[in-house]
Amino acid sequence: MQPFRSSSVIAPMTNATILRVADVCAALEAFAPPVYAESYDNVGLLVGRATDEIQKALVTLDVTEGVVEYAAENGYGLVVSHHPIWFGAKKRLTGEDLASRCIMKAIRAGVALYAAHTNLDNVVRGVNAKMGEKLALKDVEILQPRAGDASVGSGMLGTLGTPMEKTEFLAHVKTAFQTPVVRHNGRGPTHISRVAVCGGAGSFLISAAQNAHADALVTADVSYHKFFDAELFLLDVGHYESEQYTTEILFEAIKNKFPNFDVGLLPFSTNPVYYHQ
Repeated sequence: MQPFRSSSVIAPMTNATILRVADVCAALEAFAPPVYAESYDNVGLLVGRATDEIQKALVTLDVTEGVVEYAAENGYGLVVSHHPIWFGAKKRLTGEDLASRCIMKAIRAGVALYAAHTNLDNVVRGVNAKMGEKLALKDVEILQPRAGDASVGSGMLGTLGTPMEKTEFLAHVKTAFQTPVVRHNGRGPTHISRVAVCGGAGSFLISAAQNAHADALVTADVSYHKFFDAELFLLDVGHYESEQYTTEILFEAIKNKFPNFDVGLLPFSTNPVYYHQ
């Protein structure tokens, strides 16, 4: 069996609008202001000149060498990703690591790189709202809002239209996130109704989810001992799987502002994790 992969393709548009890189950045930052990013994060325009004109933008979850090469070969002047290509300060670009190679390739090809990461996680219509949408949750709200602002914060909490038995809920989650494997702790109530979600590494929200009386928390990157700690039904769907639909948010944020601008979704997966079945 082939390794699990999913992909989407958006057909190119004719007579597309020509924009500056800065125009696309402004549209994204109106949707997910960089001020909402966590202090450790690296968001915004990371490579390229804001004043450059572009005819096409490519949306992806991650930036890899293959992504930059695809963008260059297909005329995309800007790559918009959820995950930034690097976090901490870099003292040299030598091509000895993935980030350096991607940056060097992008500069040579004239491809700008932009990232909307934890700022997109933390806004009310961001990553976690999309997870709730895929699970068909109702009455969603931010699980752990920032002080004084219920529209910004970590995770999302909502309710299923009809409670599901745990096995049924597992199948629902597996289908929603297109994953062949769901790791879980088997705990919690026999039926699931109130559900918390967090894209990426969200086990830090276990206590918040339990305090909010969630029956289940759907997230990723859960460590071994966290499965012991959680009293609710804790599910790990995989990091890529939990955030794969983030590209839909970025795509829509650009298209809603610039309907005639040519935006594409990367037609192949960047998931570095393979599954042997």
